[in-house]
Amino acid sequence: MNLRSIAATLLASTLVVTACSSSDSDTQKKTNTAAPQSAVAAAEDAASEAAGGEQLSGKVTMLGVLGGAELDAFKTVVEPFEKATGVEVQYEGTRDFAAVLQTRVDGGNPPDVVATPAIGEMSALAEEGDLVDLREVVGDEVLSANFSTSLLETASLDDQVFGIFNSVNLGGLIWYNPTTYEGPTDPQSWDELQGWAREQVESGVAPWCVGLESGAASGWPAADFIDEILLREAGPEFHKRWRDGDEPWTSPEVEHAFETYGGMVADGMVYGGTTTVLSTNFAKAANPMFTDKPGCYLHQQATFMGGIITDSFPSLEPGTDLDFFPAPDFNPKYPAVRSISGEIVGLLNQTPQSTALVKYLATREAGVLIASTGRWLSPNKNVDPSIYRDPFLKKASEVLADAQGTYSLGNSLMPQTEVDAFWKAGLDYTKDPGDLDNILATVEKTR
Repeated sequence: MNLRSIAATLLASTLVVTACSSSDSDTQKKTNTAAPQSAVAAAEDAASEAAGGEQLSGKVTMLGVLGGAELDAFKTVVEPFEKATGVEVQYEGTRDFAAVLQTRVDGGNPPDVVATPAIGEMSALAEEGDLVDLREVVGDEVLSANFSTSLLETASLDDQVFGIFNSVNLGGLIWYNPTTYEGPTDPQSWDELQGWAREQVESGVAPWCVGLESGAASGWPAADFIDEILLREAGPEFHKRWRDGDEPWTSPEVEHAFETYGGMVADGMVYGGTTTVLSTNFAKAANPMFTDKPGCYLHQQATFMGGIITDSFPSLEPGTDLDFFPAPDFNPKYPAVRSISGEIVGLLNQTPQSTALVKYLATREAGVLIASTGRWLSPNKNVDPSIYRDPFLKKASEVLADAQGTYSLGNSLMPQTEVDAFWKAGLDYTKDPGDLDNILATVEKTR
């Protein structure tokens, strides 16, 4: 797959990631997110070990999508590496990542290291043989000790690990206002939660807040949740076969996932009805929860939503006026399965400096600094949840720690034409659920 053919995928992904970074949330403004000095010192030791105890000097070029406050936060993660090794990390951030990378590759001047939320793009690079196998660089023992099997499998191709997760967001969370929501906060199943929701409809109240508008990426919130439902209803093995194109969009499992989502956006269940759902920007969808008379009580979205909501309502107190619980199991056969999205790091040009950097980023110590930024969850399973001072990230890290498995959503690994069709299918089904057979047949034809 040529990089140019998936530039649009990355653009949409980075727009979502940018909007969802919560880098300027009021919660984070009020939280001291500087890493403890002991953690910085430990990171310097880990960096020195990654470099074989040598002062390597020189530089590493790194191409990614971060900018502004996000890039400043990431720099705090690599500063101990620079200090310990004498290597300068030259990070170039761009929202036109795919085109810039293609130009650099075509010009024979590829960056040493790349970091992107578009996992499908990294897989395409690996398929072309452009990425170094990190099993050889970092080592199986270290990778297995620090990352879950499911995360490693997500960033693998033909038994080669082409990337390691650098930061993650946890999906499938249900946000609510504890001062007004009186429903279950630890439901044992989706059916139980929806049972409460239907009771509200009978009393004339819309339980769910939903917004699907997102410019060129409109429909992605629906697609993401349908994707999550399929993962947790049909199980990870079916989900992978579907994602890889070995199970059709017209399968009963996919149809049922759409219908489960449809139960959330059915008449009376969602604030404002279908027209409002389709026209409301995803970042504003939860706002009716905080009016004097709430228009709805529940909003499904990933960890980044906490920052977006507190941007809109700076006086909210986390845990008191805003909280979340993980979406309950959709199928008892697959308990505590969670979905994640995130940025992965790959190695294009192997030098002593770039090798040391990637080995450092794979350490628990670097993971601790990622967690200390207050902007991301660390994918490193050995990071103690107590390091998180942002209350939402701390709680999300505990949910991740209890998960039976963590998996990337399928649409992060699909070709752009299929992703576009999935997003449109989410919009079309929300508008006309009676046309599901034709909607799914259209996506299958696009594939």
